[in-house]
Amino acid sequence: MQKLGLILIVLSFLPWLAIPLVVSFLPLSVAQKAASVPVLLVVAEILFWLGVLVVGKEVAQRYRQYFSLGFLKKQVRKFSRKR
Repeated sequence: MQKLGLILIVLSFLPWLAIPLVVSFLPLSVAQKAASVPVLLVVAEILFWLGVLVVGKEVAQRYRQYFSLGFLKKQVRKFSRKR
C-alpha cells in the first residue's frame, strides 16, 4: 500500500513536466493551452495529496524534511566541504 502512495507522489510531478515540455508544443489554440495548465496543476496536486494520504504522516514529514531550508543548507555545506 505504501508503494502505491509513493508512486502517486512521483506521478504528481509528471503534470508539472508536461506543462513546459508537452503542452507548449501541442497544436492547440492559446485559449486551450491556457485552460489545460490549471487542469494539469490541479491533477498534480490531487495525485500528490492522495499519495500523502496513502503513505501516511511519517513519510510525508520525512519528505517535507528533505525540502526544508535547513536541510538544504546542510547538504550544500557538506557538498562544498568535499571539494
